[in-house]
Amino acid sequence: MKRKILISIVVILTFLIARYLKYFYGYVVFGEEEWNALDDSYATNLLVYSQIVLVFIVTSILFREKVFEVLGLHKGVLKGLAIGFICSLPMFIGYAFLNGFEFKLDLSLIHRGFIQAGFFEELLFRGFLFGILFYVVGWGFIPAILLPSIFFGLGHLYQAENISEAINVFLFTGLGSAGFAWFYIAYKNLWVVIFLHAFMDLAWDMFQVETTAAGNLTVNIFRFATLGLMIFL
Repeated sequence: MKRKILISIVVILTFLIARYLKYFYGYVVFGEEEWNALDDSYATNLLVYSQIVLVFIVTSILFREKVFEVLGLHKGVLKGLAIGFICSLPMFIGYAFLNGFEFKLDLSLIHRGFIQAGFFEELLFRGFLFGILFYVVGWGFIPAILLPSIFFGLGHLYQAENISEAINVFLFTGLGSAGFAWFYIAYKNLWVVIFLHAFMDLAWDMFQVETTAAGNLTVNIFRFATLGLMIFL
């Protein structure tokens, strides 16, 4: 019991440190002025890869050789790739029609979709925080999804321009976080959720959907078709 309490505390503190690591770089390592002057892509990549390393270091300290198993990364890469791609097809096809088959695709978009969004966010929010609290420590589903869902919603508020948009974005992304946690449980495979997230973000960016994360009715038809296909499978 004491070990589970300790694990819960360490995991939550590590998650919070990872989320606010930019302040460490901004005020301690670089200094505020130099940090703000950095290229956005460089600063983002520095944060993302630092957070990924932090997650693996803490998990290895807590669970030693079971790092990949605890994080849900020990099996199912090809299965995750196949399911993620197939289920995201409604978004690729639908957005292609909506955008007149015009799209933008380069390495930066692929990196953003697969590393920054797909792998990093699912590793931190679902594999590390939710996964350890739910599977290892034994928290119930609702308590285990609250913290990642709240922070996932807060992390997208920058897209909102007013209070009503902020509420929509927060609720949509927060509930989406809970839904992805449920997919993790249903498929018993974090790679499924990683690739689903990656392909969904790639479709969104490729066809330059000009809207907030909450979307509008037209774009959400295809997004909900993707999620509906996931639920059906």
